[in-house]
Amino acid sequence: MRRRAIALGAVAVLAAAAMVAGCGDDDDEEADATATDATTEESSGGGRALTAPAASITVDGDSSDWQDIEALEVDMEAIEGSDVPSKQGTVRVAHDDESVYVLFEVNDDYNWDQSDAHLSGSSAVMWNVEGPAGPHMGAEADAGTPSTGMVDLWHWELECAAGEESGGAANGPGDGDPGNDGTCNFDDEWATDAFTREDDNGPNAENSLSGVWTHSSPDADAEGTWIFEASRPLTTGDDQDAQLAVGETSQLALAYWDPDNAPEGWSAPDHAQTSHEGWIDVTIAE
Repeated sequence: MRRRAIALGAVAVLAAAAMVAGCGDDDDEEADATATDATTEESSGGGRALTAPAASITVDGDSSDWQDIEALEVDMEAIEGSDVPSKQGTVRVAHDDESVYVLFEVNDDYNWDQSDAHLSGSSAVMWNVEGPAGPHMGAEADAGTPSTGMVDLWHWELECAAGEESGGAANGPGDGDPGNDGTCNFDDEWATDAFTREDDNGPNAENSLSGVWTHSSPDADAEGTWIFEASRPLTTGDDQDAQLAVGETSQLALAYWDPDNAPEGWSAPDHAQTSHEGWIDVTIAE
């Protein structure tokens, strides 16, 4: 079992930190112009809401098949106590009979280092597994107060190049827990508080994630948009996964790490996250 502790003061998770660990390493540990302000109503988690329609989506890093799907604009803020710049992006969610699909786009320049993922951008998608969990990777409050709920974390470190399929559905687990992606490091993880994150490792643990990332301007430091496209079966046999269903509403949060904020490599305080606005309610539409 691999475990990472997160330093206080350091989205998604930490001392206002909670979402921050979402983009860390547990071994060592112009969004689209068609984006709308979508849904502005309050969600049950205090954040915003989004509808996920039925659609035919191919996970290939090309967002053209998403253009008719509602996009929610998201502001990602620094962890409390950090002064890193905020980031803007969009999120779209869709489904078919078998799977849920997430398109997370972030406006930022291109930073990818083939030899060291800790010098590359990274992202995390979080789903609430248990009601008491907070949007800060399981923490109940910005201050990192432990909750009694579990968060399902899709954590992506960019070990493989743009356009390559990542996730356990493609690569299977490597050494260690079955939540690993042994090749590209698109891991299926869970957390119940702001300070600890683990790869899925229970009796029925698995990694059925599939994802492809790209960037609109893949030249060093070029301004553009990161595209993180991912899917997972709506339901799995893994009780550390969020179980999603057509006609029901689930809760989502997002995090992004920009390596420009830490030239020496990944560091816990330097994430931007959506958790300051609470969960995003996602209704899987019939």
